[in-house]
Amino acid sequence: MFNANVLKFGDFTLKSGIKCPYFFDLGAIDSGAGLQQVGFAFAQKIDELNFSPDVLFGPAYKGIPLVVTTAISLLDFGKNTEVCFDRKEVKQHGEGGKLVGAGLAGKTVLLIDDVITDGASKVEAYELIRSHGGNVLAILVALDRNERDGNTNISYLKSLEETLEVGIYSIASIKDVLAYLERHQELKEAHETVQRYADAHCEL
Repeated sequence: MFNANVLKFGDFTLKSGIKCPYFFDLGAIDSGAGLQQVGFAFAQKIDELNFSPDVLFGPAYKGIPLVVTTAISLLDFGKNTEVCFDRKEVKQHGEGGKLVGAGLAGKTVLLIDDVITDGASKVEAYELIRSHGGNVLAILVALDRNERDGNTNISYLKSLEETLEVGIYSIASIKDVLAYLERHQELKEAHETVQRYADAHCEL
């Protein structure tokens, strides 16, 4: 993630309006080699969790390449999984519809996405899957920012798990980011800045 400039440092504004010193953007991965590594990381985590979903669902847009590369990597783990993703707007011509790929009705679906902050987009994807007859097995993201809800002081992840009644898992979290920064002296300034932010806004 560091090598591909997925993790950026600076002054960013989150959807919640909070100013944050770092930004996680899996969309920065733009090569076959990078996507292969990401797909393997997701596939490995799915195997570790002993999940065998019928379908991998990726919300548009960043979730689309994630489910494709993950499905390909899952073949190395003996799992042949279908993929599905949504359109931002319903297509009015051709085959039409909101979804592309495998049908969801009656199937076990693993929702895959890049990051979880406040979880709002995950709720939308969850409801979309359920509205098409799919059963959500769990949600798996690349990074959990471990953000706390300022109103309840509970992490968004825990709150979302209770709301949706599904498990939410991540390949990495802000704790892993901090551990990486701490090990690299040349990133000392970034480590101190992100640590201050995490102490104020995250569940560590």
